Amino acid sequence: MGKPVVLLVALLAALAGAVSAREPDVPPSQAAFRAALTKYYEKCETETDQARFGELQRARAAAFAQALGEGLTFEGWRLELKGIEPTPRGGYFVRFIDPALADLRAVRPTYWNGGPGKIGRETAILRDTELHDVLKTMRPGMQAIVAGRFFPDEDGGPLFESSKTTFRANEAEKAKFRTPYFSVQFTKLEPR
Repeated sequence: MGKPVVLLVALLAALAGAVSAREPDVPPSQAAFRAALTKYYEKCETETDQARFGELQRARAAAFAQALGEGLTFEGWRLELKGIEPTPRGGYFVRFIDPALADLRAVRPTYWNGGPGKIGRETAILRDTELHDVLKTMRPGMQAIVAGRFFPDEDGGPLFESSKTTFRANEAEKAKFRTPYFSVQFTKLEPR
């Protein structure tokens, strides 16, 4: 009788630890996006076949599109401000990270309101707007509840760039899974 009770107590303690480790009020889309980031990062870490990286990237794009839904929008995501850069016209470009994925040794996405071509012009936070006023009060390290949309890439998932830490082919491909910089347009920022 004592052994089953000990096992039950251990099981309940493990479950309680897992429940308390979860972040409260994480929107389903952010949780699913995190899960896809982690899943495909782990898959690419052991990959050595150059052709498979493209397949993994397309599968990840599909998982992201499913997590975000129509329009690749997000709402209620908790992110941490990492940088604010002024634009030539007095606006802001901002970089956010997900505090749950902030380990430099693992997958670490960045969300920023910029990107190639016209994206940067469309997404800059302009002076004399509500978002600009909110950002004036924020400093790097502060968290915010954010909403917005991703820009689609050719695979239907969010458009991203990646940091290139090396010129070795497989390592450059792995950077796409480890340190993607997603282009987003923020529509709401609420400091926490």
